Amino acid sequence: MNDRGNNSASGGLGGTLALFATPFATVNTGADEGFNLRVASLCESQRSAVTLPGEPSRDPLHFRGRNDLLESPDETAGEFRRLILGRVPAAVSGFSDMGDAAFAKLRIQARGWCSIVQRNGHIPCQHFTGASWLAVYCAQAGEPDEGSKSAGVLRLYERRLASIYRDASTSQLNPTFRFGNHAWTPVPGWLALFPAHVAHEVSVVRSDTSLILVFAMIRFLENG
Repeated sequence: MNDRGNNSASGGLGGTLALFATPFATVNTGADEGFNLRVASLCESQRSAVTLPGEPSRDPLHFRGRNDLLESPDETAGEFRRLILGRVPAAVSGFSDMGDAAFAKLRIQARGWCSIVQRNGHIPCQHFTGASWLAVYCAQAGEPDEGSKSAGVLRLYERRLASIYRDASTSQLNPTFRFGNHAWTPVPGWLALFPAHVAHEVSVVRSDTSLILVFAMIRFLENG
């Protein structure tokens, strides 16, 4: 059996290749406190609205909004959509071998919702197969209790941990090849971007200030 990919990275001369690496980007959108307050208020208004039949079930400590946040006629929702669509393409193109001109011709689609996580609440493991990318934007976050540094973080799961043998030789691999879950601490005005299929969670919040995130599923389509 001929595996044509065996030597593709080194011309058949041997070498080292980073296989199955997961792209992950953090982006400072430049959004100011006033904008984040408006996004947080928009999310809170969804929570206070009357629940309609067929909406997602409600966890008392975790509110998940409807999937049409980015389509809302609200002015803040429109500003947020433009913010996301303005920042995500540059980050994604940095992962691609596609030329700038070709990438600029792609059409972007986005569908988003908000999550409000109160003290002692969390977002359980989830992943999404209906999009290529997931953007997670932080509108509001509080300081966790002392001694709870891993509280309220976005954690991406390492899929290999359950099926590998690890010993002293793998305990200090360089970052490209290191095993382990990855944690990102949400900061207002920043977003994280990674493939939507990657399993992730938000750990238990240990802050009196609710954590308010906006999730956006992203697709890029060719014209025509």
